[in-house]
Amino acid sequence: MRKLMALPAAFALCTSVYAQNSGPGSSEGEGLIEIIVTAQKRAQGLQEVPASVTALGEEALASIGRQDVTALAGQVPSLQVNQYSPTITIFNLRGVSQNDFADSQEAPIAFYSDEVYVSALGAISGQTFDLERVEVLRGPQGTLFGRNATGGLIQIVSAKPTDRFEGFLTSTVGSHSQIATEGAVSGPLSDRVRGRLAFTTNHHKGYIENRIGPDLGNSKFYGIRPQLAVDVGEDGELTLKVQHLRNDHERSGGLYSHIAARPDANGLGMAVGPQEDYYGTGPGADPIGFREPDSDPFTASNDRIGSFDRKFSSVTARYTQTVGAVDLTSITDYQELRKSYGEDTDMSPDGIFNFDTHQKLKQFSQELRLAQDTDRYNWLAGAYYLSIRSDNAYAITSPLSILPRQNYGGTLKTDNWSGFGQFEYNLTDTVSAVVGGRYSSDAKKYDFAHRTDGIGDFIFNQTTNPSLARRTFHDWSGRLELNYKPTRDMLFYGGVNRGTKSGGFGTQAFTPIDPATIPFGSEKLTSYEMGAKLTLDRTTKFNTAVFHYDYKDYQAFSIVALSQFIRNNPARVTGAEFELVKQPVKGLTLQLFGTYLDTKVKDIVLPSGTVADRELPQAPELSLGWMVRYEFALGAGSLAVQTDWKYDGAQFFSTFNAPIDHEGARVVGNARIAYMFDDGTEAAIFANNILDRRYRIYNLDLSGPLGISNQAYARPRWIGASLTVRFD
Repeated sequence: MRKLMALPAAFALCTSVYAQNSGPGSSEGEGLIEIIVTAQKRAQGLQEVPASVTALGEEALASIGRQDVTALAGQVPSLQVNQYSPTITIFNLRGVSQNDFADSQEAPIAFYSDEVYVSALGAISGQTFDLERVEVLRGPQGTLFGRNATGGLIQIVSAKPTDRFEGFLTSTVGSHSQIATEGAVSGPLSDRVRGRLAFTTNHHKGYIENRIGPDLGNSKFYGIRPQLAVDVGEDGELTLKVQHLRNDHERSGGLYSHIAARPDANGLGMAVGPQEDYYGTGPGADPIGFREPDSDPFTASNDRIGSFDRKFSSVTARYTQTVGAVDLTSITDYQELRKSYGEDTDMSPDGIFNFDTHQKLKQFSQELRLAQDTDRYNWLAGAYYLSIRSDNAYAITSPLSILPRQNYGGTLKTDNWSGFGQFEYNLTDTVSAVVGGRYSSDAKKYDFAHRTDGIGDFIFNQTTNPSLARRTFHDWSGRLELNYKPTRDMLFYGGVNRGTKSGGFGTQAFTPIDPATIPFGSEKLTSYEMGAKLTLDRTTKFNTAVFHYDYKDYQAFSIVALSQFIRNNPARVTGAEFELVKQPVKGLTLQLFGTYLDTKVKDIVLPSGTVADRELPQAPELSLGWMVRYEFALGAGSLAVQTDWKYDGAQFFSTFNAPIDHEGARVVGNARIAYMFDDGTEAAIFANNILDRRYRIYNLDLSGPLGISNQAYARPRWIGASLTVRFD
C-alpha cells in the first residue's frame, strides 16, 4: 500500500480512453476518434462512461494484425490472456482469475458475445472474427451484466448487417505453413431485411517439434456466422445470429513439455538441478530416468499424440422495440458445445500418465429489460434466466500400469434467476449519482462418480449426499457511485461496487474423497475505486484511477497430489493503472499504459499443512505497455508502421507460489507494416513476438505424485503477410 501511495496521483487506473480506432484512417490529422460503446447497456462515448473500460474498434483490431483474444493482452491495461490450447482460455484482470481447468467451472472474468454470456471456457477460442469492436470492463460488473463478472468482463461485438452492399476478404500466410482467411459480405435483401455472412479459417502445421512422433500444436479451425436483421413496424428490429465453430483433430500443443521436479519441505515443487540426481535415476532426471536432451521449450518427446476436437454452435435472437419513451430489449440464446481433449501428461517417452476429457454442454438464456434515457435521468430494469447442463468425463490412464486407471466425472446442472436495475440522476449540471443492484438465485445439482480400474468406489449425488450435492446460492451485487463532470472534456468518478461469483463443486481425480471438500461457497468482491478521464485536447487523452478490492471467500484453486481443490479464502488487491494516448504530429500515434498491483490471498493451506499468505496467481506487481504508430501518404495510398510492446513483471502460476511456479519478468513485442491503397485494399507484413521470447503461460506442479512439472509456453516468433480486399 505504501508503494501505491508513493505513486503520483496521476498514475492510476486508466480506463482505456484509447478510442482505438487510431489505426488506419484516424491518423490523417483529425485527432483521436472516440468509440461508441455499450458498457452500460446504452450507447455512450467511451470518455462518457464513468467506469474502467477499454475499447478496441475494427481498425485497431486489424492494426494488431491478429484476430484473436490473446492479442488483447498487449493492448489493454491490467489484462492477461492465457490460452495454452484452444480447449481453455483464461482471462486475468487486475489479478482476478480462476486457474481451475475443469470443464465445468466458470470464470470470474466473464466472456460475452453480443451481450450473451458464454459460460464454457472451451467455447471462447475462435469467436473473434468480423468484429465491430471489443470492450473490456474492469472491476465488478454484477449490476448490469451479472453472471460471475466478479473481476470484470470481455465483450466482443460482431459487425452487423448493413443497409448497403459491402464486404471484405483477408488472406494470411505465416510461419509453419499457416494459411488463414477471414471475410464477410453484407447488404440489403429487401427494403426491411438486411443480411451478413462472415467466416474464418486457420490452418497451420505444428510449431512444437516432437522427437519421436508428429509435431504438436497444429491448427485446423473453421468458423462461420450468418446474421439477419429485420425491421419490425416503425421502431422495432429483430436480429437473428447463428454461429458455428469447429476444430478438427488438432494435435494438442497446450501442456507439452516437462522438467524433473521435487517437493521442498512444504511440498512445493522446485526444479531438479541439471547435475542433481535426486531420484537416483541420473543427473537432472525424473523418477523414470528421463531428461529432456536440450532446453528448447519448442521440442518435446511425447510418445502419445494428444488431440483436440470441438464443435460449438449458438443461435441468438435479439429484439428491440421502442414503446413510447421506453426501450424494450429481449435477448434469447441457445448454445451447444461438444469437446474432446487428450494429452500425454508425463510428456515423455515413458508412458506413465495420459489424461483425457470429454464435455457436452447445453446452455439457454433469456434476458428482458426496459430502459429510458432523458436529459435529467436514465434508468434500466430487467430480468434474466440462465440454464446450463454440463456433462463431463475424465480419464487418467497409465500404459505402463504405474498408476491405476481412473475414470471420473458427472453432470452439473445450473439454473439461475436474477432481477436487476440501475438509476442515474443528474443532481446538477455537473454532478450525477448512480445506484444499481442485482439479486440472483443460483440452484446447482451435481452428480459425480469415480471408478478405479473399472470398479466404482465413490458416488456423490442427491441420494448419497443430499445436503452437499444440491445447493442454492442467493447473492446480490450493487453499485453506488458519484460522478463529477466540470467540463465536457473532464470526468471524475468514485464509488463502491459489489460483485459475486456463485459457489459450485470441484472435481477430484483420486480416492479416497471426502464429500465435504467437493462443494465450495460463493465469492464476494467489494471494489472501491476513484478515477478520472481527461481529454486534454483533440490529440491527447489521459485516464487514471486507483482501486482496492476486498475479497470475502475468494475461490482459491490448488492441486494436491493429483486432485483439484477449490477453497474459500479471504483476499485483497490494491492497485493503480494509467493510460496516455497522444498524436503529437499528423500521422503519429503514441500510447503508454501501466498497472501496479499489490495482492494477497490469506490462509492458504500448503501441501505440508502449513498455513501461509500468498500472492494471487498471474498478478505481476508491475506491467507496462507502449505502442508507436506512424502513417503517412505514399503514392496511391498510405504506409503505416506500427510496433507495440508489453512488459510483465515476475508472477506465480498458482496460489501456492511454489518455486517452480515462479515466472520471471519479460518484454514481448510485435511489429507490422501495412500499405493501404485508396480503394481500401491493404497489404501487410507482421512479426509477432518479434524477439522470439521464450516464456511460460502456465505451469502444473506435479512434483509430489509424479516428480515432474508440466509447462506450456507462449507461441514462438510468428511472421507472416496478409492481403485485405474490400468491395462495395
